[in-house]
Amino acid sequence: MGNGAPLPSNETQRLAEVARFCTVDSEQDEVFDKIVAMTSAYFNVPITLISIVEEHRQWFRARVGLEATQTPREVSFCAYTTLDNLMLEVLDATLDPRFKDNALVTGAPHICYYAGAPLITADGFTLGTLCIIDRVPRAPMSERDAAMLKNFAELVMMHIGGVRSRNFVDQPTGLFNRQRFEEDIRQALQLNGACQIYAVDVISPAFLNDIVKALGYSFAAELIQAIKSRLQTLLPQDCLLYKISPTRFGFILNDGQPAAQICARILYHFKHPVQCQGIPIPMQVGIGVLPLLESEEPGRDWLRLVISAADEARDRQLGWSLYEPQFDAAQRRALMLLSSLPEAIDADTQFSLVYQPKINLSSGCSDCVEALLRWHHPLLGSISPAEFIPLAEKTALMPAIGLWVLNAIVQQAIAWKARGVCLRIAMNITVSDLENAGFVDAMLHEIRIHDLDPEDFELEFTESMLITKPEEVIRQLQRVRQRGIEVAVDDFGTGYSNWAYLKELPANTVKLDQSLISGLSTNQNDKHLVRTLIGLAKGLGYCVVAEGVENQETLDLLIQWGCSQAQGYLIARPMSPAALEDWIEQGRYTALVKP
Repeated sequence: MGNGAPLPSNETQRLAEVARFCTVDSEQDEVFDKIVAMTSAYFNVPITLISIVEEHRQWFRARVGLEATQTPREVSFCAYTTLDNLMLEVLDATLDPRFKDNALVTGAPHICYYAGAPLITADGFTLGTLCIIDRVPRAPMSERDAAMLKNFAELVMMHIGGVRSRNFVDQPTGLFNRQRFEEDIRQALQLNGACQIYAVDVISPAFLNDIVKALGYSFAAELIQAIKSRLQTLLPQDCLLYKISPTRFGFILNDGQPAAQICARILYHFKHPVQCQGIPIPMQVGIGVLPLLESEEPGRDWLRLVISAADEARDRQLGWSLYEPQFDAAQRRALMLLSSLPEAIDADTQFSLVYQPKINLSSGCSDCVEALLRWHHPLLGSISPAEFIPLAEKTALMPAIGLWVLNAIVQQAIAWKARGVCLRIAMNITVSDLENAGFVDAMLHEIRIHDLDPEDFELEFTESMLITKPEEVIRQLQRVRQRGIEVAVDDFGTGYSNWAYLKELPANTVKLDQSLISGLSTNQNDKHLVRTLIGLAKGLGYCVVAEGVENQETLDLLIQWGCSQAQGYLIARPMSPAALEDWIEQGRYTALVKP
């Protein structure tokens, strides 16, 4: 500190208050600017400052007559006000032993007269001063003028408190919010060179929404308060807790503190439900940890990275997880795909359909194909449906994709009808296609206006779709069956596979999942299971399709057990319409089915 002001006895607590109330903000504040302008005019001084005194520097929240935005603390006049919270007046600094050799006195801005009124919090800590400076000596100010300077300082503190409440505090919990969390991360890096930031994801947004719907907003708010209180008891002393999203909290620790120990403590205590109004609410905690260094790229989105780690920890049931770049890369890719999907839907050049044929195992003929969606991204190349469909299903984009596929299938059916190609086209549908009447209305309309045969179309859906809106799904499937459109239960054997439930569905086909078919050559249990499933399904009047057939031995077993149809790489890979027509014309499938 050199010859500057000594440290006050409460310096640690005072600095904590400075951190709470004052962050470096590059944006000008009109209120602060007006206060310093009025103060400068009232006292007729060339320089007026709102100075915040930190550990190693003082910085100026607003200023008149000075270009510098900060100075070292050791030359700060304002630092003396932190010793006793009293106004400091220096009539001639060149004669004052404390300041005569001060660089701000002997050099620019050549301070001679100084008066500073402390900015005092409700708890009695001085953050800095509102000070006036002249380059010539002055007589002591009158009591009236001293009172006026203090009043101006009180206005500054009132606005500091208002800015803090408005910008940095989460009103429901009283905790600092995300914006303050990010500011404090930057400050921790500046002061210490390194830190660790934590995101605690306590409950999934979907579950919180269910709580709101079942028990109301006031209950949900009280639950978050109870979670906050428990978390605060588990953090190290003097560690601030932040509310960084509706379901997430955050905190900052020194780089040397053991993350594993801290996370284990939080996870252990949150194994027990949080009590709210006598109701125990189980938590779904995931903790993300991100070590940071001062050299980190300034524009890097730290909060996104640590939240990504917290999500991974919960989704993979790890409890807590350090940030791992590969998971962040996967999330960024997912976001890029989602943002690209609307263009792909509208462009009509990125999406395409390929068709994988099925063969009838009793006749050897192929009269049905499954339409499979493909996406060629202009930058990322070929994107598998297994990657982008699950992403789209979480958004409002899925219905548009379903309609794109429907229109493409209808156009293909029109083209094949014109060329005399007789094929039934199977289309995969999702929950969003059947959660209301829109998709089925569109399908029936297209079939009618183009004079197509409904029996030339088939819809494939998975049993898991019934979890969401079973009554509506069944209602829409009944509509298409009444018009003659085929309905198949896809991936059978991996979902509920509840026979009592199955018989209630308006389906006429079940497709055995390829995970069952792939083990037929080597796994006796799979053989018994598949043979039994085929027998039961056929006994109930279903057409049975085996998908994922990749070798002749498997195909022979399926024929032996009376399976109706087969599909897989042994028969044919998905192909373009032109390639499919050539494949059918050359009869390449007939040799697979032995007489």
